[in-house]
Amino acid sequence: MKRIRQFIEYLFVLFFYYLISLVPVALGSKITGYLSMLLFMSFSRKRKKRLKGQLSKYMNLSERESHQYAKLIYYHFGQNMAELAMIKTMLKKKKFSYPKLPDQDRKGNIYVAAHFSNWEVTGVPFYQSGQKTACVYRHISNPFIDGFILKRRSQIFTGGCYEKFNVTAIDLTKIINNNINIFLVCDERRFNGIKIDFLGHKAYCNTVPALLVRRTGANIYTIRADRERNSNYTFAIDKIDMGKNKDKDNTILNITIKINNIYRNWILSNPSEWWLWNHEKWKQKNEE
Repeated sequence: MKRIRQFIEYLFVLFFYYLISLVPVALGSKITGYLSMLLFMSFSRKRKKRLKGQLSKYMNLSERESHQYAKLIYYHFGQNMAELAMIKTMLKKKKFSYPKLPDQDRKGNIYVAAHFSNWEVTGVPFYQSGQKTACVYRHISNPFIDGFILKRRSQIFTGGCYEKFNVTAIDLTKIINNNINIFLVCDERRFNGIKIDFLGHKAYCNTVPALLVRRTGANIYTIRADRERNSNYTFAIDKIDMGKNKDKDNTILNITIKINNIYRNWILSNPSEWWLWNHEKWKQKNEE
């Protein structure tokens, strides 16, 4: 029964994808954005309440402001999904402005992003520059929809797409040493990570990028995609100073703090609507 339900959901996604593919990307993005906002704000009360609560607590927003930002967050999430679905068309017709990518010095670089703006298109500069880059992603519970999404991600990440729970740090180390970049989205809570300050409150943060730096000696960069008008994008790429500390634990701690400080600056310097606040970043182990 579950499989049948999942297949019906998949057919609905295919039907909707067919409809929005009939219109220009920018229009399809807006339509899906409005539908996403309507659905989440109307039918996902628990999720909406949690999101608004986080905006209120961690950004000191009023009830009215939190409600407005929640609508915009869901709107942009819908845009992201539509643009990923239409990525092939976007690659042909949309403008992507980005700086020259760092060279690969006999090994791949490590790029870290966040669920900020449209993280799904952040691999485009690698694709257009001809640099092989592998991504690590979290699968969708519906296997049919997961395959649909994976096919589109694979168009950008020519170095391979690896499911989060089926790939190890050792696997990623080998990929980097084979001169393939690694792309990671690392702003979600990770209980086996390090507990550090994030927006004024303690949160568990992902240490995998820092661990890979320590193991491989690869350079590490943050990368962010900023949506412009009509679904065009500009990209920002910044190198993270790894320092010269030879102590393993301090190296991992310092790099992890630097990454999350950059995430914090992104959130604070731009409207809160651009970060996907759905993740329970500050949830503690004893709250599970």
